Amino acid sequence: MQIIWNGLSCFEIITNTSEGEVTLVVDPYDNATGLRFPRTLEANVVLVSHDEEDANNLAAIAGTPQVIDMPGEFEVRQVFMYGVDAPLKREVKGVHVANNLFRIECEGMHIAHLGSLDRALSDKELQELENIDILMVPVGGGRVLTPKLAAEVIAQIEPRVVIPMTYELPNLKESLQPLSAFMKEMAGAKKEEMNKYKVARKDLPEEDLLIVTLSK
Repeated sequence: MQIIWNGLSCFEIITNTSEGEVTLVVDPYDNATGLRFPRTLEANVVLVSHDEEDANNLAAIAGTPQVIDMPGEFEVRQVFMYGVDAPLKREVKGVHVANNLFRIECEGMHIAHLGSLDRALSDKELQELENIDILMVPVGGGRVLTPKLAAEVIAQIEPRVVIPMTYELPNLKESLQPLSAFMKEMAGAKKEEMNKYKVARKDLPEEDLLIVTLSK
């Protein structure tokens, strides 16, 4: 499996199944965010965790992907995806902003993407996120988890690998905390930086948590 980060909460996940290669894109963002979205992304599946400009730019994805933007169970060519309803603490006009957590199962691994989560997880949500191998977690504060809260959510889920997302980047119009603030919270964890994360189940760490930071 390959995992590529495109900034904010947007990832490409490229996985192999007996039906061939399957590409998932999570949270394609609009250029109005200040970041330039890749022009060549094609996907079989697009997952949208929340309906805002940092995650809902479906027009940017080529091909005829299946769009998953709601809770429920889904399967595309032997990739299993579960949307979990997890409304945010943040409100707009007195209504909690909708947010989906996603659990993705492929190549014998379990991935979780927390969307724009801005609070600790409930017991019910945690039950949906059992045995997670790779966790994509927002860490930049503001409208998402602060570095300290992100560390608490990681402790709740107990994944084997963490990939931080939604933090300060050059040209980003939104004001977020830098990655270094989160790394300070996770001072004891093992860390690796790379352009893309290529991983098979046998490569996952057995005991110590690994933080993988991907460059955009």
